[in-house]
Amino acid sequence: MAQVRQALLALILAGILQTLSAGHQPRFLADDPIQAMPPPLPVGAPARVSVNRAIDFLGLAGRGESRPPTPGGAINTLGDVPDSEWFTNRHGMKRMSREQLQRGPSSGEAPRPPFTITDGKSDGVSEGFQMEDSRGRRYFAKVDPIHHPDLATAADVIGSKFLYAIGYNTPSNEIVYLKSSDLRLSDTARIKRTRGGSRKMAWTDVEALIDRVPRYPDGSFRIVASLAVEGEYVGPFKYEGTRPDDPNDITPHEQRRDLRGLYVFDAWINNTDTRAGNTLDTVVEENGTRFIRHYLIDFGCALGSNGNRVKDAHSGYEFATVSVSQSLLRVLSLGVTTERWEHASYPDLPGVGRFGSDLFDPENWKPNLPNTAFLSSLPVDDFWAAKQMMAFTDDDIRAIVETGRYSDPRSAEYVATTLAKRRDKIGKTFFSKVLPLDRFRVENQQLLFDDLAVQYGFQSSRQYEVQWSRFDNNLNTHEPIAGGESTREEKGFVALQLPSETGRAPEGSYFSAVIRVPGELLKVTAYVRKEANQFKVVGVDRNW
Repeated sequence: MAQVRQALLALILAGILQTLSAGHQPRFLADDPIQAMPPPLPVGAPARVSVNRAIDFLGLAGRGESRPPTPGGAINTLGDVPDSEWFTNRHGMKRMSREQLQRGPSSGEAPRPPFTITDGKSDGVSEGFQMEDSRGRRYFAKVDPIHHPDLATAADVIGSKFLYAIGYNTPSNEIVYLKSSDLRLSDTARIKRTRGGSRKMAWTDVEALIDRVPRYPDGSFRIVASLAVEGEYVGPFKYEGTRPDDPNDITPHEQRRDLRGLYVFDAWINNTDTRAGNTLDTVVEENGTRFIRHYLIDFGCALGSNGNRVKDAHSGYEFATVSVSQSLLRVLSLGVTTERWEHASYPDLPGVGRFGSDLFDPENWKPNLPNTAFLSSLPVDDFWAAKQMMAFTDDDIRAIVETGRYSDPRSAEYVATTLAKRRDKIGKTFFSKVLPLDRFRVENQQLLFDDLAVQYGFQSSRQYEVQWSRFDNNLNTHEPIAGGESTREEKGFVALQLPSETGRAPEGSYFSAVIRVPGELLKVTAYVRKEANQFKVVGVDRNW
């Protein structure tokens, strides 16, 4: 039984069910389109993986070119990402309330002082420590750079809330204000030495850290408290390949649509430090089955923050390795060669840093290091991500930005406005790469769909051509039939009358509708199945 389930899982994860060649194997199965992956297979005792930061850097530094196109995987027959241990559809599928957006993965119970420092911070560029609150909950605490209050802590919280609302697994990150009197030091706490190894942590280490962070007049300071995620930690995941000791990890990571689409989301929030070191796999148990869940962590390099400082001027515009060579070229050219980003202007707001929308180019945004999944992305992957992101209204954005608790209201307003502008640039860019028809459904003998480009105001109203066909689900062939003229269009909402032949067809029959805009090459093919006197949309294909 387990072998059968694993074989089915492999087919779905690899996206094979969408791309079967002509033959006697059905294109669509009875339960298509699936909304959630089958229950995970049990994992044994996976090895703990570690990624050295320097090796992580060197391993990706030379990968600046796009890879050969490969269809996206881990998707259903509609081209969407089903719920899994990687991704859970949230705001893009069913709108979250303002309260839910702000709460994110949190249980609603804030960290409670006093806090006991159990260790110094073990990784990353931001300063901080590990601690337990009065209820024994474990947290990772990080602070802001001395001259930029709110910068890194707000970015870490806001980034985690957005990515959680989109669908990823993230830690519960919250802003906490405290004083040194709220802290205790465990007798077993240790801190890393500058030249390697560790030593026992002393209270003077805590005092030295507090002296290097922004302070308020009453002596308090703020941290981002990141709640340790549940489960047994087994290290990070990579953005390519699979994990051999995880029977559920079948689709190569560079082909997963949820990881390819992460490019769009990271570009939106300017999360430039996207690498294996900022991911985490944990073994959890649910319903008696142990399996691996995959997390994104550490968002202190989002927005205008670079963790322990303001973002460098080139961040988001060039890979970090390219910026070094470009800098040398500018030196050799005596400054004649310059880039547009060198002349970008930003508001004089210490909590914001370098974060803007004027020069933002969604297609050419870059993280610090090349990311294999991002380089493998295709227009249909970007479209999937863009439609998730466009679900966030201006008020949704403001609700999440409020969780950053900026000290200066101007910072919150600027960040929210900038995110809205970047959202619109992303939607306009990636909705133009495919014919952005979506939300297909059948009601009252009509095939309904939305033109997202028209709906969001990126495109004026337009007409559509449709060619209906009988579809042979076993041979994967289309036989054209007459009928199905466009009957209604309003603000991106379109209704196509089903051909009369569909009414006479027996249950289990399939039909396809190829939809185009007159004079354009882009098209979308929707597949419907007749089920007990009603029709169900079971598949969508897109070209680009």
